[in-house]
Amino acid sequence: MKKQALLFMLLSFFAFMQPVLGQTRPTNEERLIRLEEGMKNLNIRFDEMNKRFESIDKRFDALQGFMLWGFGITFSGMFILIGFILWDRRTTLAPVVKEIKYSQAEIDEWKKKEKTIIEVLNKYAELDPKLKEILNKAALL
Repeated sequence: MKKQALLFMLLSFFAFMQPVLGQTRPTNEERLIRLEEGMKNLNIRFDEMNKRFESIDKRFDALQGFMLWGFGITFSGMFILIGFILWDRRTTLAPVVKEIKYSQAEIDEWKKKEKTIIEVLNKYAELDPKLKEILNKAALL
């Protein structure tokens, strides 16, 4: 019984080991062929990756162009708006400035008339003592 078990174990060991034992070491030529095939596969993968990167670069270029146009239009609009605000201020202030100049001219005219009236009253106050007293109280003499 022991012999049979030992014989069974040896046969099964050799049966399982035959694929392992039957293999021989690959030759240098076989190794080079495998290496070349692996390199071809790697080159194909790198080419595919390069195509993907090129397509991503094209997308980035398109996005960059879009962003440049967008910023250009935005800033142009802002400058146009600032220009319009300044122009509108000028056109709004022009009538006000004109009115101020006109009012200043009227004020200057009234000041001249006031001086003339005070001079006339001072000359007349020399003749009339009551008027002289009134002008002194008003501090016009």
